[in-house]
Amino acid sequence: MKKIRVAVIQLNSGTDTDANFKKLDDMLSESEEVDLLALPEVFSMRGNKDDYQAAAETIPGKLTDQLMMMAAERNVWILAGCVMEKAGDTIYNSSLLFNRGGEIVARYRKMHLFEANLDDGKKIREGDIYTAGQHPVIADLEGWKCGMTVCYDVRFPELYRFYSERKASLMFVPSDFTEGTGRNHWEVLIRSRAIENQCFIIAPNQCGPNARTGIESYGNSMVVGPWGQVLGRASHKEEIVLAELDPSEIDKTRHRIPALEHRRL
Repeated sequence: MKKIRVAVIQLNSGTDTDANFKKLDDMLSESEEVDLLALPEVFSMRGNKDDYQAAAETIPGKLTDQLMMMAAERNVWILAGCVMEKAGDTIYNSSLLFNRGGEIVARYRKMHLFEANLDDGKKIREGDIYTAGQHPVIADLEGWKCGMTVCYDVRFPELYRFYSERKASLMFVPSDFTEGTGRNHWEVLIRSRAIENQCFIIAPNQCGPNARTGIESYGNSMVVGPWGQVLGRASHKEEIVLAELDPSEIDKTRHRIPALEHRRL
C-alpha cells in the first residue's frame, strides 16, 4: 500500500440534486488534488421519505453517470456515500466506490437501517423507505482493503470485526448522523471502531438542518488513524477536510499493541 490523500466532503444537502452537484463542484474547484473524494450519506439529495422514494433510480443511472464522469475527469477515486438504489420494487441505501476511470468497483447496500424516537416526539425509521442489505463488501483501492459501511452500521462492531479479520485496513462510514445523537456518540463510535480494529476510518457526515424534516445533522466529519488519533475533523458547516493516510501507521500500531493477535473469540 502507498500513502493516499483524502478529501472528506461535508455537505448540507438539499432536495435539488443539480444544486447539490453545483455546490460540490464549486467546493472542489478550490481543493487540492487528492486520491480519494469521500462524500457523505444522501449527498446528492436530502429530504424526506417521499423525496427519497421519488429519487430512487437503477444502477447504472443518471446519478451514477454523473459520478463516473466526475471520477474520470478528475482522475480520482470517489466514495459516493449513498444513492437511493431502485431494484425492481425494492429501494436500497447503497454506497458506491468509483475508481479513477469512473468504473463502479464496489456496491454496498446498507445492512443496518436506522430507527430512533427523538426527544421532540419525531420518529425516524429507515425501514419505511429502504430494504436492508444482506452482505458485507470489501473493496480494493490501489492495494488498500476497504470495508464498506454506512452511518448506523457504526453501532454494530461485529461488522467492522468481520472486515478486520479479512485484513481490511480502511473502513468507510459515510453518514447523515443527527445532532441529537452526534453530540454524545459520534466521536466515541468512530474512534472506537478505529482503535478496536487498528485501522483507518473515513467518516464524511452531513451538517445543518434537513429543510424537509427539520432534523439537524451533526457535521464533525472525521478521519481517524489506527491509534485512534484524529487526523482531520470538520466543524458544523460545509467544508472539506484533507488528510493523508500512511499505511506504516497500521504496522506501528499493531506492533505497539498486538491486540488483534490476542483475540480469543
